[in-house]
Amino acid sequence: MSDRDFHHITPAEIAWHLDLGKDDPDFVDLFWLDAGLDNGWQVGIGLYRCRPHDGGRPAITVNLLRPGKDVVEVHETYEAAAFTPTEFGGRWGDDNVLAGTFDTDGRPASVRLSVAIDGVRIELAGTVVCAGVKFTSASPGYTHYREETGTAVGWWPVAPRTDVTGRITVDGEETVVTGAAHLEKQLSSLPLAGEEGAPSAQSVWTWGHFTCGDYTGIWTDSAASARLGYRHFTPFVLYRGSEPVLSTFASSSSVERFTTEPSTGLPRPQVVTLKASDGQRDFFARLLDGRVSDQFELNGVAGAYYCRQVGRIEAEIHHWGARTRIDGEAVHEWGTQAGNFPFERSRRGDHA
Repeated sequence: MSDRDFHHITPAEIAWHLDLGKDDPDFVDLFWLDAGLDNGWQVGIGLYRCRPHDGGRPAITVNLLRPGKDVVEVHETYEAAAFTPTEFGGRWGDDNVLAGTFDTDGRPASVRLSVAIDGVRIELAGTVVCAGVKFTSASPGYTHYREETGTAVGWWPVAPRTDVTGRITVDGEETVVTGAAHLEKQLSSLPLAGEEGAPSAQSVWTWGHFTCGDYTGIWTDSAASARLGYRHFTPFVLYRGSEPVLSTFASSSSVERFTTEPSTGLPRPQVVTLKASDGQRDFFARLLDGRVSDQFELNGVAGAYYCRQVGRIEAEIHHWGARTRIDGEAVHEWGTQAGNFPFERSRRGDHA
C-alpha cells in the first residue's frame, strides 16, 4: 500500500473495475451523483454496475427532495446484459446514460446524465469546475486493497463540482433547472457496516460535500470495523474555484447532537461539526437544519443505522490571522454498524 497523499484522479479510478466482484452478489460498484439545484431541489442518483440488494445486478436509484413536497424515491434493476460499461460512465437499458469526458491531462472535463425510470426523467449536463482526487499515489488508488484476500474498497470524488443545466420531469410535469452537481465513484468487496462485530468497510462514519459560493468541499471521517482495527480514514479537500486550497488528513467530523426523526423513529445527527488543518489554513464548520432525504436500518440489521441529509453549512477559514466566513448548502450522511448506537428504537408517536 502506498503512503497516503493527495493526487489528481486518473482514468484508472474512474473506469469500472471489471476484474473485481465477479460472481460476488455482495460486491458494490457505482457512480453517485448529487445535484443541488437553484430552485431548492436536491437530487441523489446511484448508478450501479452491481448492487448487493439486487443480487449483484446493475441498478439505478433516484431520490428527489423538493421543499414542501413528499420525497420522490424510484428504483429499477436490470439484467447484467442490459448494462454497457464505458471508460467514463455507462448505459443502463435503452434510456439511461452517464457520459463523461476527459481533458488533455486525463482529468474529468464534462458530465452528461440522462435517466428515465418510473415516471421520473432527469437530464443534466455541464462543465466540471473541480477535477477529482485520489488519496494515494497508487493507480488505481484504492483506499483499501489486499490482493491476497481479494478485498478492495475505493472512494473517489470524481468531480466534486460541475455546473449543470437541464430538465427534470415528474409525472409529466417538466421543470428547467440549473445548479451544482457532485459526482463520485465507490466500490467495495466488504459490507458497508451491518452486523455487530462483523468485518466491514466502515464501522461508523460521516461523509459529505458542500458548496459555498466559489468554495467547494469534500470530506469523510470513516472508521473501519473492530476486526480491521478501528482505523480512521479522514481526508478533507477544500477548493476555491478549480484549485484545491486545503487538503489534509488532519481533519475530523463530529456529531455534536442527535435527535429522533419523527417519521421513522430512527436517530439522526442534528448538529455536525467539521475541523481541518494543513498547518497553514484552519477550517471549522457547523452543519445545521438538515432535511432527511433517506433514512433506514442499514442492510436491514436492527441497530445499524443510515441517515442522509441536506442542510446549511456555516464555516470559517483562518489563514495568517485573517478570517473568512462562508456559508452554503451541504449534503451529508451518517452511518453506524450495529452495537455502536446501543439504544432502543423509538416507537412512532412516542416523542410527539
